[in-house]
Amino acid sequence: MPTLKYIFFILLIILVSLFASKNMDTVEVHFFYGYSANTIKVPVMVLISGSFGLGLLIVWLFELFIRLKLKTQLHMKERKIKILEEELENLKQSHELTPQSRVRPSFR
Repeated sequence: MPTLKYIFFILLIILVSLFASKNMDTVEVHFFYGYSANTIKVPVMVLISGSFGLGLLIVWLFELFIRLKLKTQLHMKERKIKILEEELENLKQSHELTPQSRVRPSFR
């Protein structure tokens, strides 16, 4: 599955790069309206590639956050399992000791 994921991303990057390379015109990008309207001229290729890269970065950060959250939950569950296994082992040992130490009442 990870191999298919990497192949998909490589193909997606190739497609975006081909699309961006076919659009070499310069466009004006406006950041704000009003008195402080900033305008820059950027090739469409740079704009498309930058937008694509920024989108990938944002998605990767969200995935990283989710992965860390799941790893933390897994670690907590493993600790809980270890504690419960130790408690079970202690209960088994105490149960094994109890029948041997009991004195059977004699009925005569």
